[in-house]
Amino acid sequence: MASHDPYPRSVFVYELITGGGLYSVPGAPAPSGSLLKEGTAMLAAVVEDLAAIDGVSVTVLRDARLPPLSVASEKQITVEGPEGERTAFREAVQSTDATLVIAPEFDGLHLARTQWAEEDGASLISPDSAFVELASCKWKCFQHWRDASVPTIDTFRVVDRASWEHLLDVPVVTKPADGAGSEGVLSWNAGFELNGPLLSGETYLIQPKIFGDAISCAVLGNGPDLVLLPAAFQTLDKDLKYHGGCLPIPPELNMRAHRLAAQAIRSMPPFRGYVGLDMILGPCPEGKEDVVVELNPRLTSSYVGLRLLLKNNLAQAMFDVAAGRDFVPKVGCGKVDFEIL
Repeated sequence: MASHDPYPRSVFVYELITGGGLYSVPGAPAPSGSLLKEGTAMLAAVVEDLAAIDGVSVTVLRDARLPPLSVASEKQITVEGPEGERTAFREAVQSTDATLVIAPEFDGLHLARTQWAEEDGASLISPDSAFVELASCKWKCFQHWRDASVPTIDTFRVVDRASWEHLLDVPVVTKPADGAGSEGVLSWNAGFELNGPLLSGETYLIQPKIFGDAISCAVLGNGPDLVLLPAAFQTLDKDLKYHGGCLPIPPELNMRAHRLAAQAIRSMPPFRGYVGLDMILGPCPEGKEDVVVELNPRLTSSYVGLRLLLKNNLAQAMFDVAAGRDFVPKVGCGKVDFEIL
């Protein structure tokens, strides 16, 4: 990038739920529910921040089944059907300077769209396919962290019952290996309650339920260079469904979250852009019971709260970190509570 032109002049922000990605999922209905709420919130927030950078224009895709998107984009390309999405995606990549991919991990959707971007010659400001492939599979990621001695939750494949029989009498959580957010996550009073199709579900995982503070921590990266953003409490209901968060958290908890996030991220392949980690901080003040839960290789809903907390333009911060420039998060207000409505 030329020194006199520090930022891309045009950016394609692809958010799968609002951008026609569900056309390619057999039997999927029109966008709705929590995924639509979270996707819309993230898209609107990051597009507004990008559009606030002097001289930057933004392009997005819009599922034809949705009304025009209320986001600060200069251009919205309407998508009708899976072939229409692929054509529009290529057009948007090739007509802009940089591409940011935001997509849920289920059915390989995030990985496929990242590979599309690479095939179309995109300058990505989100993680590449090597990072996405590892991070988007919770089973592979667990094995990777276990081998790297990163504190994480013991995880087992539901179909391998013999491996988790010690969990029959304790509270457990089940989740799809490629799930996104809280989609498909179930909380059980004890492992013996599991029955029916879930027991033969090849992609489902089971974990002991860990109690503590549910925390999210976002990280900006450019290869080996990392910037850890203020951590946030997650607002979860009794069924572990995500509804937003609160930040900043107390300094001692933030320090523990950053320590764990750095260990988990540095064990992964280098990446560029924004990623988010979910973790649980246990009752031990020294952090001996803290565990990382999963890694989201993309913009996460916590972006909505972080942009309100920080004086910095968070989208501009992504550009700065990706370009190797110094960036220091500056907290601008005392407390932020945010909801994904």
